[in-house]
Amino acid sequence: MLRKIAEIKVPKGAGPREAKTNPIFATYDRQGAAFAFYFSDSNIAGAAANLLFMVDGQKVFVDDGVTLGETNETHTFTYPLPDKLLNYTGKVDGYLYFDFEDGSHSDEIHFVFTIKKSQIDETMEDAPDVYIKSFEEVKADVQSTADKATSDIKSRVDAVENAKNSTVGDIEKAKDNAESQIGDYVGEIESAKQDISSSASDVQSKASEAGKSIEESSKEVKKAKTDSIKSMSESDISDKNYLLDSKKRVLEERSTGEPTDKSNYDTYYLSEPIPAGTEFTVSGKLEITDGDFDAISIYFRDENGDGIDGHSFRVEHINNGFSSSFTLSKTVYKIYIYAGISGSTEGNGVIYTDVKLQTGPLATPWTPNPQQIVTQDQYDKLANAIINLGGSI
Repeated sequence: MLRKIAEIKVPKGAGPREAKTNPIFATYDRQGAAFAFYFSDSNIAGAAANLLFMVDGQKVFVDDGVTLGETNETHTFTYPLPDKLLNYTGKVDGYLYFDFEDGSHSDEIHFVFTIKKSQIDETMEDAPDVYIKSFEEVKADVQSTADKATSDIKSRVDAVENAKNSTVGDIEKAKDNAESQIGDYVGEIESAKQDISSSASDVQSKASEAGKSIEESSKEVKKAKTDSIKSMSESDISDKNYLLDSKKRVLEERSTGEPTDKSNYDTYYLSEPIPAGTEFTVSGKLEITDGDFDAISIYFRDENGDGIDGHSFRVEHINNGFSSSFTLSKTVYKIYIYAGISGSTEGNGVIYTDVKLQTGPLATPWTPNPQQIVTQDQYDKLANAIINLGGSI
């Protein structure tokens, strides 16, 4: 059933022949998408249509000799979108040509449409790789985090108590020394009085020092508690991975004879765009399963799916890994990574793992995108849910 039909009005005469619409289809729209071409004249009946589709300036599909048949009363012809074309994603340029029965030809119209990847067609990662946790695992992790924070604070409190006990011991010892001095100099009352006064002064000084020591240690305990809470509630985003589902991707070898064999790539979507002028680094690992190539192509796409700063960038791979830094003139929304060099991927197969896009000039070890990790805020919400359900942390 043709559920998604994009209507295109074809002008007559010698004026501009560019369609003003930009319909969007999805890779899952197989046998369900079509174009409906409207003509204002009926003299095209019996003509044969030729349709050409191009991606990134390369011919990817040609449908020759499509018979339009007799026109209906609205001069409308419906052309179902070929399923093979839905193997591509991004912007597609379409061209419609006519071959008439009298031997004449006509370049009718240029139209543009977009194919987006359906979520159901996305390559999903295994649950352990994206840290999807069960209710009990989250509860256990929250409990572990709380226990560690409690242990750290208790150790500081114990240190304070030891300091307090040690100081009090010094005070008692000073008092004992004072009493001993009084006994030793009982015959010299005035001298003993001075000794007692001096010892009492020492005791008061030590007591004052003890109070200061306890107060400072108390402040340290409070700071330790604050730092512990802060460390539990903040996440490090200095090496954030902007790519979604980038742990493992498999590009199978293609040798079907179709134009797509030479343009074998996979699409990586960003969780949020990288602004123009921002330096960023793309890195990852690869395992070549078919063919032989020493470099790969990486395409960068803007919000409309158009290429940025040229068609592609060549990146060498060394010791089964690759890394390269870029600063582009337009905001990046997604990237294509090819099984070799674009236009020459026929017969190449590759497995990409740990692919990462991060800001800055350096590549750091792979981490999942923060959207695919159970965050501290989610921990807190789940912890509250546990308590509300009658559990404890």
